[in-house]
Amino acid sequence: MRKWIIATVVLAVAVVGLGAYTISLRSDVEDKDAQIAAQQQQLTEQQGVADDVQDAAAGLAEDAQQALGQLGQQLDEIQSQATATQEETQAAIESAEQAAAEAEARAAGAQDDVEEANARADEAAAQADAATACARGYLSAIGGAFDAASVEEGVTQAMTDIEALNASCSKTLGS
Repeated sequence: MRKWIIATVVLAVAVVGLGAYTISLRSDVEDKDAQIAAQQQQLTEQQGVADDVQDAAAGLAEDAQQALGQLGQQLDEIQSQATATQEETQAAIESAEQAAAEAEARAAGAQDDVEEANARADEAAAQADAATACARGYLSAIGGAFDAASVEEGVTQAMTDIEALNASCSKTLGS
C-alpha cells in the first residue's frame, strides 16, 4: 500500500507541476499575443504615416513640376520679348539710316541754300533718331542682363546683343 501512496503522491505532484507549467505557458502565450497585437497596431500606424508622407511627396513633386513648367513658360516669354525688342531696335536703326541717306541725297541735290539747310536738318534728325535707336538697343541689352537666370548668363546675353548692335550702330555712332 505504501507503494500506492507514494505513486499517488508522485502522480499528484506531477499533475500539480503540469498544471503550473500549463498556466505558465498560457501566460506566455497571452503576453506574446498582446505583444503581437501591439506590433500590429504600430505597423498599422506606421503604414498610415508612410501613406501620408507618400501622398505629401507626390503632391510636392507635382507642385514642383507645375512651378517649373510655369517658370519655363515665363522664360520663353521673356526670351521672345527680348528677341522682339532686338528686332524692333534693328528695324528702327535701319529706318533711321535710310532716312538719313535720303536726307543726305536731298541735301546733295538741293538747288538753293534753304532747301540744303532743310535737307541737312532732316539728315541730322534722322541721325539723331538712329543714335536714339542704338542707345535704346544698348540699354535693352544691358537691362536684359538683369532678367537672366544667372549673372553669367545675363552678361553673356548682353555681350551678344551689344555685339549685334555694334554692327548696325558703328556707322551711326561714328565708332
